[in-house]
Amino acid sequence: MLNLVFLGIQGSGKGTQAGLLRKNYGFRHINIGELLRQNMSQKTPLGLKITDYMENGELVPDEYIFSLIEENLDKNAKGMILDGFPRTLKQARYMEENIPVNYAIYFDLNEEIAIKRLTARRVCRNCKKDYNLIIKPPKSDLTCDECGGELIQRSDDHKSAIERRINIFKQRTKPLISFFEERGMLVKIDASESPEKIHNSIVRGTGIEKK
Repeated sequence: MLNLVFLGIQGSGKGTQAGLLRKNYGFRHINIGELLRQNMSQKTPLGLKITDYMENGELVPDEYIFSLIEENLDKNAKGMILDGFPRTLKQARYMEENIPVNYAIYFDLNEEIAIKRLTARRVCRNCKKDYNLIIKPPKSDLTCDECGGELIQRSDDHKSAIERRINIFKQRTKPLISFFEERGMLVKIDASESPEKIHNSIVRGTGIEKK
């Protein structure tokens, strides 16, 4: 079992790469942001508690994140990708004590490129399929290829919320680079490359093909 942490600024392509690893190698993708948004849309007790944090681009309190992680771990999977966790040193120490992780993949991307990518993201109002008007546009402008639904911008993808998330990343999450580097677990990837080149770099850097 090979467990990975995906670490990087929002918009650096972590979701795309997780999809490729899931498709090609059977990894389970635990996307904390997506799990939080599902709770919001379903108006669960957790969703009601985290709405203000999410819409303002702020970090959700650790107690809620730890609960989500525990609920979604799959010890029978061939490998797991933790995407959006850990985001702080406190979360990293929790991970170190509770979850065996082999590598942390750091998606290194310029801030301006990240903002441009994020403001171009869209999601189908009906089936929730993700698009990006720059990287992965729909065939028909602002209409879902799958169900014909309207494509909308997520509330946390407006520029002001994005800039807040980036500032939080720089203040709280970047120290994780040193945390993983000190433990010999960090694999640094140029996230401005094409998805295919990034995927190949991850495979080489972690030795996935040998697993």
